[in-house]
Amino acid sequence: MSENEIELLKQQIASIDTKKFDLEAWKAPTLMFVSRIFGATSEHVRQIRELKYDYSSWTLRDTSGGGQLTDPVRVRAKEILEAAISELQNLGTPPKVNAIPGVLESFRKELTGKEMQDLEKILLLNEIEKRQALKSFLNERDKKMLRSVLIDLLLTN
Repeated sequence: MSENEIELLKQQIASIDTKKFDLEAWKAPTLMFVSRIFGATSEHVRQIRELKYDYSSWTLRDTSGGGQLTDPVRVRAKEILEAAISELQNLGTPPKVNAIPGVLESFRKELTGKEMQDLEKILLLNEIEKRQALKSFLNERDKKMLRSVLIDLLLTN
C-alpha cells in the first residue's frame, strides 16, 4: 500500500472543506500530486481538470433556492480523490507508463477512449512485446489520424 500517497491525497481532501476554498488554487497542486501518482494521462487527472463552477443562469437559479446545502464541485472533488485513495489501498500504486506525456496527449486527441486504453496497455509491456504490439496498433490506424498526431507533436514540442 502507498501510505505517503494516500496521506497526500487525504490532505487535499481536507483542504476542500476550508472556508475560503479556491477551486483553481486547489487544482494546481492536486493535479501535480495525482499526475505523479497515477500518471499525467490518468482518468483521475482528466476528471480533476474538468472540475469547474457553472455560472449559467439556470445553475445559479437551481442552487440559490436553499434546497442544496452542499457545493457540487467540492463533493465531486472529494469523490475523485476518495476513489483514488480506494484504488491505491486495494490495487497499490499503478505501474508507470514509459512514454513522453506530450505524445500520449497527442494520441488522446485522436483516439477513442477504448483505443487509448489499448495503447496505454501496450506501453506497459516489456520492450520486445511492446515493439511488436505498437507496430500492429499503428498499422491498424488511419494515415490521416497518424498525420494529425505527428503534426500536433511537431507544433507542440
